Amino acid sequence: MLNYQGLFFLLLLVMASVLIIAHSYRYNRKVTPFSLIIIGVLAVVSVTSYAFLGHEPKNTVKRPEAPQPLPEDMLMSASELNQKRIEEIQGKLREDTQNGELWYALGNAYMYSSEFENAGTAFLYAQRLAPEPQSNIYSAMATASYYQEKQHFTAQSKAWLDRALELDENNVSALMLLASDYFLSARYQKAIDTWQRVLDTERTDLDRVEVINAINRAKNFL
Repeated sequence: MLNYQGLFFLLLLVMASVLIIAHSYRYNRKVTPFSLIIIGVLAVVSVTSYAFLGHEPKNTVKRPEAPQPLPEDMLMSASELNQKRIEEIQGKLREDTQNGELWYALGNAYMYSSEFENAGTAFLYAQRLAPEPQSNIYSAMATASYYQEKQHFTAQSKAWLDRALELDENNVSALMLLASDYFLSARYQKAIDTWQRVLDTERTDLDRVEVINAINRAKNFL
């Protein structure tokens, strides 16, 4: 289909042809070969001009595309992402309720959202389904119970913590929980000694700056 530019050139060609033919009849009483040649030249010029001007050059800069919407995950807050994570794990557990690793992951997700009772329940399932006793699970159970009880140990949570350290004396999560409780109960030297044990583990994933700052805070109270 012709665009507006094509129609414009076609209209000019028709008007010019009519004028040339009328002029030829007026003076010669017929359409002369010369008139036909002029009309042909005009037709060629019109077609060439349309081909050059009526189409967008290949190198023409295209209009910028409309910005694409950001992925949903990038628009969600950390708490919303964690809630989505909880729902995903719950969905997987409906298909496989005997998966201890999923129960452990669910417990950690609940801990992030401060749902300590739910976290403790999930960790209990993880402990029951574990093929053998695992220090990390006992430490997680102790931590969930500790915070559920407003940062106090019960006999059960203390027993879980002791079991975690019995299985792995360098369990960082268990040591950090113990050091925190020492600090809150004003047993600053014990807190310092326990945090130092954490540093001595030389764990690569440990935030050493945070631990050192905690030690310095405790020293200020001695």
